Amino acid sequence: MKKFWIILVLLIPFGAMATVLRYLVVEPERPSQLAAIPLQIGEWEGADFPISEATAAVLQATEILLRSYADSSGTSVGVYVGYFRDQKYGSQIHSPRHCLPGGGWVLTDIQHVPFRFGEKQVEVNRMTITRRARTDQMFYWFHTRSGDLTSEYALKFDLVRNSLLLSPTDAVIIRLTVGQQGRTPEECQRISERFMDAFLPALRQSLPFRSL
Repeated sequence: MKKFWIILVLLIPFGAMATVLRYLVVEPERPSQLAAIPLQIGEWEGADFPISEATAAVLQATEILLRSYADSSGTSVGVYVGYFRDQKYGSQIHSPRHCLPGGGWVLTDIQHVPFRFGEKQVEVNRMTITRRARTDQMFYWFHTRSGDLTSEYALKFDLVRNSLLLSPTDAVIIRLTVGQQGRTPEECQRISERFMDAFLPALRQSLPFRSL
């Protein structure tokens, strides 16, 4: 019986701390401004895709950018950027590897690959996805105040870390998609890297934190 009370006394402060951290919101310095990212970026011209209320309700993101950008040769890149002001309560980033199968896509390959743009090289997920006769190459990663993350588990760990440090827990998912159309995955990646090289300055300006 004595052992029970000792364990109970030890657990109470941890439980109280977990409750406080779950509901404590540390506001970012300013709101995101994804909508301010221009449609014309260098040689790339963009067009917005509408987002249904049902999709927005599922994603629970604070702000969403969903566009297609095409260069003068007609090469296009699908762009999804989802910003989450606070991941801790009610809105957490949905991983494409979990969401896409629900939309009828089949993931036939996934790798972690080095991805170069600007002066940066980050590790990203490269997925081959198919639906009916269509095959795309998708590249995605997460970006937080700690830097770039590839793994969903690392994203959870980063959330706990920032919560304990009483830092904002905002984060963004960056997802680029290129239709394979006879190209190799490496050729699709080079197109995505070329687009990201041009897109990076505007994306940096739109986020409340500057670790990109």
